[in-house]
Amino acid sequence: MKIKHLIAATAAALLPMAASAATLIIPAAGTGSGANGSQWQSELTLHNTSASTTRVRLVFHDTSGAAESTEIDVASRSTVAIEDIVRTRFQRQSAIGAIEIVVDDAAARRLAVTSRTFNRTDKGEFGQDIPAVSVSDAAVAGEVAVLTGPSAVDSTRYNFGLYGLSAATIRWELIRADGNLAATKEATYNAGTQTQYNFGVSALFGVEPQNNDAVYANVLSGQIIAYGSAINNASNDPTFVPGIRARQDVRVTFGVDLDENGTIDVADADHDGVLDQPIDLFTSTFPNFFRIVVSGPDGSPAQIELIDAPRDADLIDQQGTVEWAPTGDLKGQSGTLKVRATFNGTSEVLTIPVNFR
Repeated sequence: MKIKHLIAATAAALLPMAASAATLIIPAAGTGSGANGSQWQSELTLHNTSASTTRVRLVFHDTSGAAESTEIDVASRSTVAIEDIVRTRFQRQSAIGAIEIVVDDAAARRLAVTSRTFNRTDKGEFGQDIPAVSVSDAAVAGEVAVLTGPSAVDSTRYNFGLYGLSAATIRWELIRADGNLAATKEATYNAGTQTQYNFGVSALFGVEPQNNDAVYANVLSGQIIAYGSAINNASNDPTFVPGIRARQDVRVTFGVDLDENGTIDVADADHDGVLDQPIDLFTSTFPNFFRIVVSGPDGSPAQIELIDAPRDADLIDQQGTVEWAPTGDLKGQSGTLKVRATFNGTSEVLTIPVNFR
């Protein structure tokens, strides 16, 4: 089974969608045959609690990106259920993708979205509810999405994958139940695409799965929503596995020298890859300067680069000096700066929180 994206642009009273929109991702939808004689399909259900009709535009995304689209009107306080949505609305006979739902901010609070992906057999249906995920809950650079595997691999197959909200680089890691790192793989994904690895551990890592494996999707750049599905081989009954956002301990010493005098003024004392407190940046006529200090486990300096950087922030030398001239409209807001630190061929993503003054 694979996952699909729906983009739903909703607007109350059939008005054009406002400039400010909320986005939800349903991280699994599909249609067609699967392993062990399974036959998969997905149902999407929308309920509108508002007093006005809401128009929803659905866009299917697969490994190539955005594809077919369709529109649905959901009347006031009514429910619309779309059976086998990938086949009936996107005209696919066998496909996997993701469902991305874009709604006007006001409509988002009045639209309930649920989905179910299931295997239909002559003995009934076996399926899983798959929740909609807000894009604000996507894993970002510096975080890891943890996908826990099944406890009985002899009777259960495990598929997993991701949807890239933006272009992303991921370092995949396979962690055995005893904590040992069994395999790694780095891969890049285009924005708006969905990728699923069926029989994921062997397909991605080239090794056999074991009971209670955990798969880490370390986000080196970009934003993703990761997911998994553990499927019983006898019944083809699936269980949805959400990607849980977490952080790993980083293997570098990291801090910021605000005065460029060789002393770390704000550190990452707990080694979670996030500076312990925000630094202040001023939205004045003159740019701000500070130095990022990163060293590897042996004390040697790490090579650093900015990732997903704001357009007004630049790394100006190999000593880690940053020049940042935030615009006045940012005053009173907060943000982050992401840094990739590389030592001995290994990279860590570090986060510097900032307050704009």
